[in-house]
Amino acid sequence: MKLDTSKKLSDIMTEMMREDGTAKMLLEREAEGLWRQIMGPTVMNATSSVRVNKGVMYVGLTSSVVRNELYHMKGMIMSAINKAVGEEAVRDIRFM
Repeated sequence: MKLDTSKKLSDIMTEMMREDGTAKMLLEREAEGLWRQIMGPTVMNATSSVRVNKGVMYVGLTSSVVRNELYHMKGMIMSAINKAVGEEAVRDIRFM
């Protein structure tokens, strides 16, 4: 078997990460980190946890008023996070 030496190491690593799911997991961690940046300090004060698992962002909130407001902005929030990440890392958000 002949080795293909024409590929860059970064391209090989990217391909391997896509195949084993690591790339998706890294995008999900990035999306979690973007919650603070995108939502700002007011929402962060009412946020108890943020976790993304298999494309679903779970956001724990301490305020039912904030939960209700964010529920109505769900589509805009997903779009902003996915745009910042560069691809679809979050396909749904569940506020708890």
